[in-house]
Amino acid sequence: MSGYWHFIASAALVSMLAKLTNLHSLAFILFMVWISYLFYKKRIAILSVMLSILSLLFFHFYLPELPNHNNISPPNGPTTISGTIISSVEKSPSRFTFTILNKQTDEKIAVAYFSDEEIDYNEAIRYGSACSFTAEWNVPDAATNPGQFDYRMYLLSQEIKFEAILTDIDSLKCISKTGLMQELKGVRHKVLGYIDRRLTNETAGWMRALVLGDDSYVSEDTVELFERWGMSHLLAISGLHVGIVVGLVYFLLIKLNLLTKEWAQWVILVFLPLYAILAGGAPSVLRASLMACMGIILHKTGWKWNVTDVLSLIFLFLLVTDKYMMYQVGFQLSFAVTFALLLSKQILLQSKSRFAQVLYISFIAQIAILPIQFYYFSLFQPASVFVNLLMVPYYSAFVIPIMFFMLILLPFPWISLLDTWFLNIHELAMQIVYWFDEYVYYPMVSGPLPWIIVLTYYVLLFRFMQLWEKGKLKQAFSLAVMLVLVLTLNGLRPYLSPYGTVTMLDIGQGDAFVVELPYRKGTIFIDAGSSFSFQEQAPSDRVHDQIIKPYLYSRGIQQLDAIILTHDDTDHIGSVSYLLEDFAVNTVVVSPFFSTKGLYLLQLTEEVDLATIKGNSKVTIADHLFNVLAPIQDNNDTNGNSIVLHTTLGGREWLFTGDISKKEEKKLVKQYPNLSVDVLKIAHHGSDSSTDKQFLSQLSPEIALISVGRDNLYGHPHQDVMQRLKEQGVTILRTDLHGAVQYRFKGKESYFMIRK
Repeated sequence: MSGYWHFIASAALVSMLAKLTNLHSLAFILFMVWISYLFYKKRIAILSVMLSILSLLFFHFYLPELPNHNNISPPNGPTTISGTIISSVEKSPSRFTFTILNKQTDEKIAVAYFSDEEIDYNEAIRYGSACSFTAEWNVPDAATNPGQFDYRMYLLSQEIKFEAILTDIDSLKCISKTGLMQELKGVRHKVLGYIDRRLTNETAGWMRALVLGDDSYVSEDTVELFERWGMSHLLAISGLHVGIVVGLVYFLLIKLNLLTKEWAQWVILVFLPLYAILAGGAPSVLRASLMACMGIILHKTGWKWNVTDVLSLIFLFLLVTDKYMMYQVGFQLSFAVTFALLLSKQILLQSKSRFAQVLYISFIAQIAILPIQFYYFSLFQPASVFVNLLMVPYYSAFVIPIMFFMLILLPFPWISLLDTWFLNIHELAMQIVYWFDEYVYYPMVSGPLPWIIVLTYYVLLFRFMQLWEKGKLKQAFSLAVMLVLVLTLNGLRPYLSPYGTVTMLDIGQGDAFVVELPYRKGTIFIDAGSSFSFQEQAPSDRVHDQIIKPYLYSRGIQQLDAIILTHDDTDHIGSVSYLLEDFAVNTVVVSPFFSTKGLYLLQLTEEVDLATIKGNSKVTIADHLFNVLAPIQDNNDTNGNSIVLHTTLGGREWLFTGDISKKEEKKLVKQYPNLSVDVLKIAHHGSDSSTDKQFLSQLSPEIALISVGRDNLYGHPHQDVMQRLKEQGVTILRTDLHGAVQYRFKGKESYFMIRK
């Protein structure tokens, strides 16, 4: 079977992809066609064919599908829970979290405790401890907007259905248990604490991430920077880090004459699994450690196994031991990159130049994970190849080794000097990435690629690598051009689509509507609200970072033709300044009565035009006509001065009303006696100060859209408003119940879609 294990691993991979994409029949048919073709061409023996089919069937039934998260309901009321802590305990001054295996149900539960005061931690709260406590049940938040991170699905991918929120820390009783895993986790916890005490916060964050696999202390801005530039692998302990660990331990044991080469290899064989646990046990470090161990074993036994077989066996082993690992992005990225580099090893060996080899590795790694990058992050930065070309050698030769070196020297008094020296050098190096981020940041933005695009991409990529390896550079270049064309055509899909979309985003107690015209003729925001940070006394970036930006990226949108702001309340304009930072915006549109304070909050730049529109006029944006009905005059009230827009989308007439009150509604029906609409955006989130009965009667809408926060303090939407809408026979769609509401239209054909 030597040299054929990758077929069996490929069968497992097909089953895994079928579970992830729900394309079971297609995946199996394509695999059977491929394996049959190889058998027909006598490239694979019958035994390998049979084992591959058995692997396909086994993993089809063994690998899990995530349950429908909308059908999950927790037990009622407080419950006493007892079980064993099976994860590291993440602690901060005001909270701690861990995962417990419930003794009664044998289910995993995420446990959290939050406090406004600093918590006095019990050292018994650690991995392996037996605990009991009373807690309130909670179903984790699900994504209610397209593109939004789904925390509920994330926990389900770790086999966790519920959260348990501790309301009284005194109810938490834990008894420590002893054992190898408990001791190793305890050592990890103590080392992390010692690092924090001996180093500055920034250096400690890097050491925690690069040596022990805990990136929680690396700043969020840095993590996002690494994600944007495809350098997340540098923060995750992988083959690079494990190789340095092996080299460092081997060097110390041999050069200090502590052990012979033979015994040094045995020590490394024992040390690596322990280090994998100390480093957090992430898929990338497990893969790298197991491969290093297998390499030592094969060297000692003299067995002739190629590296592809070793990687295939480790892939199968990890899937069998933890079937939910398939849902971890680190697992997917780690194996995708490693397989790609192994398949291209002849290409790497063809060049004698170390610089060329690093360039090839960076290039191959980036193109191998491109579809995965789009799926999870919605963007790919072509220039990341060059940034990685600079930063991978820097991290390999300096940052990672110095972190291990500093770890050894932590007890010595002059560690602070080494800390300062490292930070000075590292700050200069990071300026290179910041420079690229400021001046060369031109990403490709797209949501998840259609399966046909992904399949075509990987078929062309595999053939491209084959031709490159054989030295057929002209043919390889032709394949490279085809790869670029496939990605270009995918990027052009919105510009070729006759469908338009209107999305009422679920941002809580606020408004954010996105109008996407057919053939991507224009993208228009009508309001872009946010929550308010009382700590900073300013609009929060949470809505923008967690909802608005992910949605736009998932739609492949990088430029906005206009942002129309109905009025200057934070729940309607709070995210605009963040939009201006991350997206190219042509025009911001306000009324003549928009306040000076509101304009200041927008933080407009010279590149953005500021336009003013007034009632009883028309405005054309991206060749789409809007009738501006109000405000005609200053009503001396922020809500009363809301811009009211009337337009036609997909054969239906729409009315956007901002936060106008009944007083302005009565003015509208008097000013425009023939006004009627199909879709009405209910003013002021359903407050009883709006949605007058006479107003509804004249407009006679079919659909009412209400953007409102769940369990909001204002009691919106008011029961009287709901009653008036029901009496008119209006279909009500609300973000607190339905999540984001989308309206799709093509010509005069249209329909509504809801998330829940």
